[in-house]
Amino acid sequence: MTTTKLLDIHDLAELSYAVGVRAELIEEYLTAPRQVDYYEVIRIAKRGRNRKGEYRQVYKAKSNWLSQLHRSISMIVTNSVEFGEHVQGFLNGRSAVSNAKLHMRKDIVVHADIKDFFNAITEAQVCQSIMSLGCAQFIASIIARACTIDGRLLQGTRCSPVISNVVCRNLDLDMLELARATKSTFSRYADNITFSGKAPPNKENIEAVVNARGFILQPKGCYVQYRGSRQFVTGLSVVDGVMPRLPKQVKKKLRLIAYYVKKYGDGHFEFSSGNHSIAPTRTQLEGFIAYAHSVEPEFAKKLWSMVS
Repeated sequence: MTTTKLLDIHDLAELSYAVGVRAELIEEYLTAPRQVDYYEVIRIAKRGRNRKGEYRQVYKAKSNWLSQLHRSISMIVTNSVEFGEHVQGFLNGRSAVSNAKLHMRKDIVVHADIKDFFNAITEAQVCQSIMSLGCAQFIASIIARACTIDGRLLQGTRCSPVISNVVCRNLDLDMLELARATKSTFSRYADNITFSGKAPPNKENIEAVVNARGFILQPKGCYVQYRGSRQFVTGLSVVDGVMPRLPKQVKKKLRLIAYYVKKYGDGHFEFSSGNHSIAPTRTQLEGFIAYAHSVEPEFAKKLWSMVS
């Protein structure tokens, strides 16, 4: 793991040494007329009742050296910046659970989602953001070009998560001002913006900040959840006074799948493959249980005891 910071890099040779990738390979990528040709494009179906037929495109580097370049740049940028508690996505020790904890038992929870979050971030924005960390323009332009794909910070590279957080620093500062003005709590988990409190900011104010920083909201704009009814933050219920909880419907479905696996073994997955199960394979079920363990450990232990 590198301890290099952006301020330690002054030319391409030093960047090459820091990331462990030959300078000629980096230069090849920087000057490529079609950077997208360096990637395998993977389509992942989006979850949610209203997202059927929608897919997320993720870009996976074909070459190990390109993955290494992005992974090392991610570490160098991470070494060069600190993020406040309001930034909850893509950072060690922070998660959907820690994000939900910030909004427990609030009178009102307001949600907003940025449309095409990664695709909306340009190479020029990345360059300016890297320069804002004290990096020289020449190095910032190289890093921006190396981290983007044909001018956009597309999803899937090893460096896109931390770079997106750097690009959003000014957006976050503006949102924190809104939070202070309304005595509310603000957090951002990637493209998901959440405010909570007695009188959090309204849609118009949130949308004005988002637009001013070069983004737009999803067509649904903002939606509000009130105490006394269901309140969810990054997929977890926040109405409990102790800790975030898994949604009741998710727990019900996981219990049912675990019951069938206990009764019929792994043959259940072959039988149910045509149904719209939330976990159509054992691997996916084990993934769900592992996630459940990070939220409700005792519930997850009961599921493991049924399927092991």
